Amino acid sequence: MTTQDKSIVGKKGEILPKKPLREISGIKAGDEILIEAHPGELIIKKIYSVEDLLEMPIIAEGTVEEIEREIEEEGKQQEKMTD
Repeated sequence: MTTQDKSIVGKKGEILPKKPLREISGIKAGDEILIEAHPGELIIKKIYSVEDLLEMPIIAEGTVEEIEREIEEEGKQQEKMTD
């Protein structure tokens, strides 16, 4: 899901995303963020702490190879369904 909103850069260069954008991104006051700069755009990403990561649900288990194989098989099944 992508949500956009218009904002204005403050006199000191501050960028203050509105509450709905902060809520969707999970970014709160005091969080560490990573900012990527490209010509004409900034990308802001939340940096999760180890504690945050440990609280996240497990979405896959197994070796990297097993997970990659499962993803590949799922992709093939989806292709068959759309043909």
